[in-house]
Amino acid sequence: MVKKILKITFLILLTIQFLNAGFLEMESKKAVKEKKLILLTVKSESCPYCLKMKKDVFETKHYSEKINKKYVHVEINRDDSLLPSSLHVKYVPTNFILSPHKLEILDEFPGYIQPDHFIELLDEVYRQEVK
Repeated sequence: MVKKILKITFLILLTIQFLNAGFLEMESKKAVKEKKLILLTVKSESCPYCLKMKKDVFETKHYSEKINKKYVHVEINRDDSLLPSSLHVKYVPTNFILSPHKLEILDEFPGYIQPDHFIELLDEVYRQEVK
């Protein structure tokens, strides 16, 4: 019985990911203060889908205003040395939703996502996480 409990506890700990991301310290404080989550976008300068997502979502006023109501948005290049290796980013763009308190990864969305669908996903995660 004890072995089973220890095994379950170990598996749970393995599934929870925390980032050692010092570069997010200011954003984390801002998100906590404003009761927002952190949206971390990992991109590449040479990625056409990253550029499309930036143009279609993050640089479009309609969508950026919706994001900024519930999220502190941070972009980082996949090759940036500040990006924690624990993220294991395979595809760009990848959008991570982080808890501002512990920088726990709450969800992730790899690849380009149509703007309306992306906002729906963000709204759903926010509803589930912010109470």
